This record gives sequence, C-alpha cells and structure tokens, in this order.
Amino acid sequence: MDDIAKGRIKLALVALALVLLIGGAGIWWGRPAYRHWKERRLVAQAQSYLAKNDYANASLSAREVLSLNPWNLVACQLMAGLAEKAGSPALLDWRRRIAEVSPTPENRLSLAATALRLQRPPYSLTTQILDDLRSGATNLPTFHLVSADLALQLKELDAAQTHFQAAARLDPTNELYQLNLAALRLSSTNAALAAKSRATLESLRQSTNLGAVALGWLVQDCLRRQDLAAARAWSAQLLAHPRCTTQDRLQHLALLWSGNGPEFTSYLESLKQRAVTNVAEVLSLSAWLIQHDQIHEALRWLTNLPPAVRAQQPVPLATTETYIALKDWSAVQTFLADQRWAELEFMRLALLSQASVQKKEIAAPTLWRSAVREAGERLGALDVLLNLADTWQRTRDKEDLLWHIYERQPGERWTLRELGRLYQAQGNTRGLNKLFGTLAELNPKDFVARNNLAATSLLLNLQVQKALDIAKELHTRRPDDAIIASTYAYALHLRGRTAEALQTLQKLKPEALENPTAALYYGVLLSAANQTQEADKYLALGQGAALLPEEKALLATARRKQ
Repeated sequence: MDDIAKGRIKLALVALALVLLIGGAGIWWGRPAYRHWKERRLVAQAQSYLAKNDYANASLSAREVLSLNPWNLVACQLMAGLAEKAGSPALLDWRRRIAEVSPTPENRLSLAATALRLQRPPYSLTTQILDDLRSGATNLPTFHLVSADLALQLKELDAAQTHFQAAARLDPTNELYQLNLAALRLSSTNAALAAKSRATLESLRQSTNLGAVALGWLVQDCLRRQDLAAARAWSAQLLAHPRCTTQDRLQHLALLWSGNGPEFTSYLESLKQRAVTNVAEVLSLSAWLIQHDQIHEALRWLTNLPPAVRAQQPVPLATTETYIALKDWSAVQTFLADQRWAELEFMRLALLSQASVQKKEIAAPTLWRSAVREAGERLGALDVLLNLADTWQRTRDKEDLLWHIYERQPGERWTLRELGRLYQAQGNTRGLNKLFGTLAELNPKDFVARNNLAATSLLLNLQVQKALDIAKELHTRRPDDAIIASTYAYALHLRGRTAEALQTLQKLKPEALENPTAALYYGVLLSAANQTQEADKYLALGQGAALLPEEKALLATARRKQ
C-alpha cells in the first residue's frame, strides 16, 4: 500500500473518531440541554394552567418539573401558591424549600409569616427566623411587618406599634403600613386618636388592594363598640368587594345570626351552595356551624352533599370533626376505617389514634406512630401532628415528636425552644437536663446552657464530678455571675465543701445575692451550715424563683430547720 493510500486511511480513521467523539459528546452534552429545555417547557405549561385556574394540571406539570429538578424555584413557588389556595399544611414545606433554594431575607420572612399562620403560640419557628435575621434585615419593611404580626398574636401591642412605625418610616408611601397603624390604634383610650384612625380606614376602603382589609377592620371596630347596625352596613360593603374572603362571609353570617335576622337562613343556604362549587370552603363553614352549636345541622349538610363532593378533601376531614364535636368516637372509627386520605393520610391515622385513646383501646400508640411515619420529613404534616397532640393534651407524644423533628432536621432549632417550655411547665428536670446537654453540644460557647446542664445534673445527682468541673470552669470565666456562682457553690456543697461554697457566694455583691435563684441556693447553704436565722431572708427570696421539683424539695428541707 502506497503512502498516499495509508494517509487516506489514517485521515478516514481520524474523521471516524471525530464523528464518534462529537456524536458521543452530543449524547452527553445534549441530555442536560434537553432536560433544561423540557424543564422550561413544563414550567411554562404549569404557569399556563394556573392562569386558567386549572389547578390539577398546574400541580401535575409543576411536580413533573420538580422530578427533573427538585430545586426549580419557579416550580416550588407554583406549588406553594397551590398549597395556599388549598389550605394545605404542605405550604410550610414549600415555603421552606423556597427559602433553601433562594435564601434571601424576603423568602425567609415569607416562611416566617407562613409559620405564624400555621403554628400555635408562642410561634417558635417565626421567632427563630426573626432572631436569625435581626442583625441584617431590620432595614426591610417586611421584617417589621412580620415582627408586628407576631407581636399582635402574642398581645404585645406596644411592640407591634413600634414595628409598624418602623415599617412606615422605611416605606412612607405604602398604604399598608398606614392601615396597620390605624387598625392598631382603633381601640386607643385617646378618643381623638381612635377617631383619626377610623377616618384613615374609611379613606382606605376605596383602595384597590387594601379596601377589603380596611372594611374588615371597620366591621371589627363596630363589633368591639357593640354597634351592630354599623357593623352590618360595613359588612354589606365588604361582601360586594371583589377581594372578599371566606372569613369575611362567615363574619357576615355571624352578624345575621347574632341579631336573629330573617336573612340568616337564606344567607347560610347561599354559603352552602357556594361551598359545593368551592369545596375548600366546606371546612370553614362546617367549623362555623360547630362553633355556633349547630353540630347536627353541619352533619346533615355534609352527609347529604353530592357523592363526588363528599369524596374530596376537606369534606371527609370536616365530617370527622363533626363526629368529634358530637363525641361519637365509634362513628369516627367507622367513618375513617376504609378510607385513604392521600397526603393527609397522617391526619386520618392521628384521628383514629385519638378515637382509640377516648375508647381506651390499646391500638392508640401504634396508630400514632403510624401517623408520624406517614408524615415522614414533611414539616407541615409534622406541625399539624404537634398541634393535634397539644389540643388533645398528649404531652408525651408532643415531646417525642419535637425530638423526632429536631433529630431528623437539626436546622429546626425552634423545637428545642418548645421542649424547654414544655419541660419547664411540667417541672421535668430530667427532660431539661437532656435538653441543656443538646444545647451545650450544639454550641459549646453557650454558657447559659452549660451552666443549666451542670445545675440540673447536680439536682439529679448525675455525673456530679463532671458538673463540678463545668461549674468551676464557668465560674473562673464569669466570677461575678450570681447564677453561675450559685451552681458552683452547690456543687462544692455536694462534695462536702460547704464552707468554701459559702465563701464563693459571699464574694458577690449583696444585691446579686438577692436574685431569687442565687438567694435560694445561698439560703440552702446557710441552713446546711446551721446559720438558720440568716438563711431565712434568702429562703424567702428564693420562693420567688421558678423552682424545679428538686429545688422545691431543697427549700422545704431548709425550711424545716428554721
């Protein structure tokens, strides 16, 4: 074979290799490109369905996007919007996902606002987020708006007003902040200020965006002042507003009911008919009927809805709540027995568990564990279970569930705050000891947690030497801290070094020893040293502290020596 032929063969082989290489690259490079193209097409499709109010197909398209890319921000936002429209607890999960995908202050504040709506007092998740953002987001009006809403829920009116004023200063043209301040000042004892606020709301009722909210506040103001005629007049205007909500309609129903007006029956029937075509409103209306002692009417209505409507959530949930209101736990079990509630299956199992509790059946714990398992890692579902455990006073289940959430999702530090409140209310020293150990491990620089760990260990007689070492280290670093000094002194006392313990406390300023917690331990040590007359003053001061059972026992023992 001549050189030219050999050269041609080499060129052909090189060309073939290039074709294969480029073709292979096209396969590997083309797949991501195709996936991105499909992702964009499905997002556009989901948005198109949403614009047509076709929520089922919008959800299917968004979920298909998320199967390709679980972190697609637009798809997560679509799912959050759909969950909000449906009143689904999944809203909390989608808001959290959005804050993870795009952790802007605005998205985290949106999560905080959602948690404020879905959780119960003291709203620990909202508080956690606001605390985390406090150093860098106080220049955002939304930060102050969420903070004000939290303050209102906690009935801290002065704090709410301060935050509304801060929001108004940051964004003086925003009518929302004017409205919030006016609403807050309606109940002012200053008649002129209240009248000015009322006038502001009356002017804002013409606002396209805020008119319905302003009218709602005017209705509330009239009800507070027991002016039912004016309340009905404002409520009638609110009903005609395009942004009138289900709660606004139920408020109007309550106005008609409270006055025994002839329109009540006809308006109630109109709301029932509306709920048939807007099934998400069924739960609110049935809850209203239950709250107004019309439980049998609620049950009659729910059980006579068309079969297709009865099968849709939240109708099964509303029906179950009606049986619960009647305390007919056998009916609850019968009704729920052969159902499956899709994403709310965890709630069906929890309701069955509570029915078993009420009937003193052994299946209750197993059903509750199944409910927790069904909730999985969904924060919204787990939060609903927390609320149910709280409502049903199932304290142990609530405690276990808080630990369950934290252990699987350590970022949810609000659960530790909730556990602290729970254990403090119970006087559960062992539970607090476990909690303080977790907090100290989470942040070894947290001297409060470490001191509390040492103190509770000493009270429980657990790892006394380790507790003494911690207390000594903390006292060396913070010798003027009365609480830390009292822990160290009590540790010395347990080691038989009572004289040294008293000297430790006597180095503090006299006013520091009047802190109720420090006073308790000083009084106990004085009593142990047979200085009973001097101990009396400090034991009396110690009674003012929030004492754990073991501390109450120390106080009682010291008192007996008096």
